Amino acid sequence: MPRSCLLATAGSSAAMSTTVDGLRRNGELVVIGADAEPIQVAPRPLIAASRTIHGHPSGTARDVEETMRLAALTGVRPIVETRPLDEVGSAFERMLSGKARYRMVRTTGR
Repeated sequence: MPRSCLLATAGSSAAMSTTVDGLRRNGELVVIGADAEPIQVAPRPLIAASRTIHGHPSGTARDVEETMRLAALTGVRPIVETRPLDEVGSAFERMLSGKARYRMVRTTGR
């Protein structure tokens, strides 16, 4: 069975905590988003399935370049929720409330 890898970008330790049980054997949770609360994980499921949790500081120009290259090579495409520019206030409120699905992107064109 292939390994699984989850990239935790959300700034919510509670959300990250719930994803660990979804990892396959030898799966990894790579944490790049953060908040002040600890990630809550029971040790037995980690040990039994050889799961790991890693932190990674991301966001450098090289990170972005490598990510874009990988996405282009593998056909990865983002899933976003779009809102027109004139709705930026309500889109921002939706994001802050946690009701946004995926990433909020504002659009300017037709």
